[in-house]
Amino acid sequence: MEFVNFLAKFLRENLIYVAVALVATTLAIYGVYLKKTLKKITKKMNVLFRFVIYVFVYAFGLGFLVAQAVMLIAKLLGGLNSAYLVLVVVLAFLLLCFLAKNENQI
Repeated sequence: MEFVNFLAKFLRENLIYVAVALVATTLAIYGVYLKKTLKKITKKMNVLFRFVIYVFVYAFGLGFLVAQAVMLIAKLLGGLNSAYLVLVVVLAFLLLCFLAKNENQI
């Protein structure tokens, strides 16, 4: 149990980085679908208009989404007790590993 408390303390000190890693990994796995969908929607548009849409979606849209998701995940993880924090973080990364494997990302 001492190791779990040590690991939980380490995770709490670096919770924002854990949340960023979870969000960034999820976007890396599923970002290709957003790109394909956006490309399909904007295929027949003017190049300049398409560029503006890409900038708004990727720079502002995803930037806002990542910032909000990171803060939400960090807040939710911060509310867990030590044993559950370690369990949830380990399971979340294992789930992302499984999803990446299914999407042929690894």
